[in-house]
Amino acid sequence: MKTHRFIADNAAAALAQIHAQLGPEAVVLSVRPVAPQGFARLWQRRVQIEVVAGVPDKTSAPQPDAFSFPKSSSENSGEFTSSNDRWRSIAWLEAMGLLPVHAERLQTHLRAVHGDTPPDSLDEEWKIVKGALSHFWLKPPLLDDVTPRPHVFIGPPGSGKTTALCKWLTLSSLLEESSARVWRLDASTANTAEFLAIHCEMLGVPLERFWSKPETSGELWFVDLPGVEISDAHALNALRDQIASLPSPRVHLVLNAAYEMPTLLIQWRAFERCEPEDLIFTHLEEEPRRVKLWNFVFGTNCSLRFLGAGQKIPGEFINASPENLFPLKSL
Repeated sequence: MKTHRFIADNAAAALAQIHAQLGPEAVVLSVRPVAPQGFARLWQRRVQIEVVAGVPDKTSAPQPDAFSFPKSSSENSGEFTSSNDRWRSIAWLEAMGLLPVHAERLQTHLRAVHGDTPPDSLDEEWKIVKGALSHFWLKPPLLDDVTPRPHVFIGPPGSGKTTALCKWLTLSSLLEESSARVWRLDASTANTAEFLAIHCEMLGVPLERFWSKPETSGELWFVDLPGVEISDAHALNALRDQIASLPSPRVHLVLNAAYEMPTLLIQWRAFERCEPEDLIFTHLEEEPRRVKLWNFVFGTNCSLRFLGAGQKIPGEFINASPENLFPLKSL
């Protein structure tokens, strides 16, 4: 992909330049503030923004089979076996991070639908298993609220919660041209995410430090709250009460996918009291074993909303889907 750099006073101006030069298929890769240089600093007070965008090469677009089971059955037939007579594909998923209790549930479903004997072809078996996995997928609630509702981002410190908010905000502002408003609220601790204020200034998005329901409609409302340690029961209860004080909040729990499953499950149970409607997983560039996220599909009633990787904004921030949690060929 050939990239292009655009300098503009605000998000709307940057978007107009991108559409004029690159067309509607352009993809925003990063956004950052640009401070005035030289003598311009004397009179130019407003920070401009630099947007890097490009048009994906058709030849390099991901192919549908980018996520598939390894094709060499001779290479893996002896490695992925199970004393519980698991299908080879399920034994492999278990080896890649799917918990045994969920592997057994998947195996039971396959036996009920397809019988005890898996296909001779490993490729055909994996095709059936992928279809079974998709059967368990829970779609997240639609985002097209008629009346604006605050999207509240919660999670433990270091989960990438504020970065996820900025990624979503940037995609909504630059690509969907949606109006938005952001609240950076304190909780039991102060919200020190200063870069959120800088990012909102770049995009020309209003940011407020105290909640007050606006009179305007047709906006996206984003609420950033400080991270809470899962060992602090008082702070978790206070967080739940603070969320309940907001009008019909839509709560998004943000977790760091690079953490091991025991830690992630403990974090989920700690924040479950806040009634999140979906999960956003970050730091996927540090975790190649996306299979383990299927444990949340099988083990909770909470859907997966977005998958994020990297610190660049917007960077990689995609809708979660079954295909994005299948093992990569390289695994």
